[in-house]
Amino acid sequence: MNKAHMFTASLILAIILVSCGANTSPVTYESVSQPSINPGDAVPAPTGEVILTVDGNISQKNVGSELQFDLATLESLGLVKYDVDDPFVKKNIDYTGVLISQILEVAGAPKDTESIMLTALDDYSVDMKVADALKWPFMVAIKADGEYMPIDKNGPLLSVIPYNDFLELDHLTYDSVWVWSLYKITVK
Repeated sequence: MNKAHMFTASLILAIILVSCGANTSPVTYESVSQPSINPGDAVPAPTGEVILTVDGNISQKNVGSELQFDLATLESLGLVKYDVDDPFVKKNIDYTGVLISQILEVAGAPKDTESIMLTALDDYSVDMKVADALKWPFMVAIKADGEYMPIDKNGPLLSVIPYNDFLELDHLTYDSVWVWSLYKITVK
């Protein structure tokens, strides 16, 4: 093969490789279950213990002015999982839960919502930018390493930030929105 053919073949191969790489993006989470409740669907009132309440500026309500979830209903929004180096227990944990963006869509939060408040059982609360939950796969976790989380292990719900997959998520900014024993999301 002469040099011109070798150069042409190399150039074509390089273009193909670059094109393939440009169209693929890393998958940061694995889908565990598809949603059976989607945005716009009626969310049934909880029949079990309420583990998450969404209130504030929402259009979907199932108990008074709130959208309440028991575990089964929350799981019906579709589950994802990813592993992350938990900054508080100092080890890698495989978390399973619902994307915050999915919860906000199902709750009927306006598209222009700027922030939400996450509140824990001990009344710790912190504001979080909605843009962050739309840009990155922030999660409300229900399981850690495949097991449901009791209250004494930061459960039953925990907001999780995918630090391992997005290096731009710095601990100084985002550790405060890693909320243990999360029980309420208020849409502002």
